[in-house]
Amino acid sequence: MDFIVVLAKIQPKEGCLDSILELSEELIYESLLEEGNIDYQLLKSDKEDILIFVEKWESLEHLKKHMASPHFLDFNSESEEFIKSNDVQILKSTEIEF
Repeated sequence: MDFIVVLAKIQPKEGCLDSILELSEELIYESLLEEGNIDYQLLKSDKEDILIFVEKWESLEHLKKHMASPHFLDFNSESEEFIKSNDVQILKSTEIEF
C-alpha cells in the first residue's frame, strides 16, 4: 500500500509548549475526520521540548486538501507566534510487508 507520510517537527519558543498543545487539539480532532486521513498523531520528544506531528494520508491530493482546510490554516496562523522553528518532511511511502 502506498501513502504519504508527513513529519512536521516544531520547536516551541520558551514557555510556549502548552499554547501549542492547546491549539493542536482541534487540529488533530478535525484532521482525523478528513477523507483520506489514515493517521494523525502528535508526539513529544523526551530530550527536548520538540513536538512532532506524524501524519499518514492516502494521497498527495488528500494532503493538499488538508493543507487548505480551515482548521489547518487556523492552527498555522494562531500558533505562529509560539513557534521558534519548524521543519516539515513529506514522504511518499510504501508499506513493507514481511
